[in-house]
Amino acid sequence: MEEFEKKLNEEINLAAYYLAKENHPYDTLCWMLAEKRLMYKNPETDFSDELVKQNAAINYYSCCDYDIMCWLIAELDILLKYEFYGREI
Repeated sequence: MEEFEKKLNEEINLAAYYLAKENHPYDTLCWMLAEKRLMYKNPETDFSDELVKQNAAINYYSCCDYDIMCWLIAELDILLKYEFYGREI
């Protein structure tokens, strides 16, 4: 299991690096994180823009710095891909 976690962490770090290089505004990252969190909690549900907006506002005022935000988005994105596609590292 340790090897799996190491590879997963490497993949997340790389994805977070490339996301950070895209230089999105912080509020865009808050929106992206809100969408990913909602999708991760309820993958088969369509969310209204209002619900995403409320969650993005929570992220904006209570989350973290830019790099950590990128890492969280990358982590959720990769976990969603693994669950959706049943991929293996």
